[in-house]
Amino acid sequence: MSFTNKIIELDFVRLELTEHCVVATVKEGVLIGIEHVAEIHEVFGKYYFDRNFGYIDNRINQHAINLSPELYNIRYPKMVCLAIVCYTESCFKNARFEKSFYNWPFEVFKSLEEAEQWVAECIAKEEEN
Repeated sequence: MSFTNKIIELDFVRLELTEHCVVATVKEGVLIGIEHVAEIHEVFGKYYFDRNFGYIDNRINQHAINLSPELYNIRYPKMVCLAIVCYTESCFKNARFEKSFYNWPFEVFKSLEEAEQWVAECIAKEEEN
């Protein structure tokens, strides 16, 4: 089934959807909570119900994530990996700390291109299985 790339603007995030990847750019100053994850999962359900995909958090803007265990244990079933792209050293350190909360493929990168390549590799591995 073919997939048409889309850009979806929610109140708190811009989502760029491609066949096997979501690039999310959260807006400046947002505190991500469970309600935000639920909204994003609605998008996943509409566009990725039948295909594996990776999620890239493109951290251009400053935002925070509620560090509740409940938030880190929510995973959309078809999402096979999570990448974070950081543009500052403090963001990179924070993302490495966040990695300890996840129990699935999660990596931190300093460029969007590296993250996209890693997601493609994760998708390929998943589809081999």
